[in-house]
Amino acid sequence: MAEDLSEQQIPMTGQVLMPTGLAALVRIPIPGTNLCIELDPRGWVPKGGSTSTLFFQDIKGKKHLRLDYGFNVKTNSVNYHWNANNATGHFGYGDHQPAGAAGKYVYQAAKYFKWGGRIIGIVGMSLDAVSVVQSDRPMRRATEVVSAWALARVGCVAVGEYGAGAGVAGGPYGIAAGGIGGCLIGGIAGYWAGEKMAQAAFIVYDWADETVFTPLLRAAEFEVNAFVNELGTPRW
Repeated sequence: MAEDLSEQQIPMTGQVLMPTGLAALVRIPIPGTNLCIELDPRGWVPKGGSTSTLFFQDIKGKKHLRLDYGFNVKTNSVNYHWNANNATGHFGYGDHQPAGAAGKYVYQAAKYFKWGGRIIGIVGMSLDAVSVVQSDRPMRRATEVVSAWALARVGCVAVGEYGAGAGVAGGPYGIAAGGIGGCLIGGIAGYWAGEKMAQAAFIVYDWADETVFTPLLRAAEFEVNAFVNELGTPRW
């Protein structure tokens, strides 16, 4: 019987780190709209790059609301503001509407989470890759990792969408917080569930692989012989 691994011998996994990268990367749907939460622009981007950090946009980027920093033609000053594809905007915020102090903090948070989250995600994926290499059953561990990653993405998008819908009352700030926060929670839960499902499948496989099944006819013959022997056994 193999000895239990000590805490130092058990490889780290990307259960929390990898979903963090997902939350900074995937499109998180906003219920009831054709928009998704993203940290990258779609459609046309200025030559020097986008000055926005948080986007609510459709797949082509034509319909959008984005948090921007720069010269605001409406106030004739440089500030944090919302830009939209039309004057009325979305979620109660119109084009060139100043974002105020809250906009400043959300702008900076989105900016750093975009890259920080992705770096953390890469670290998590690297830890998972190392755990495969270090495992005494690499194919099994690889299956667990792939299953964990797949369900992490499903959980991230599903719970993120729910969170975005729950945050609609708070405007774009509530949508972003609910969507990204939900994506992170769903991703971690999905990773855990995917890993456990793969482990459970291998437990069943091992049980079947190590169990000797007696053919039905042989089993019946054995039972009959046992019964006959029992009848022929003298009782005192």
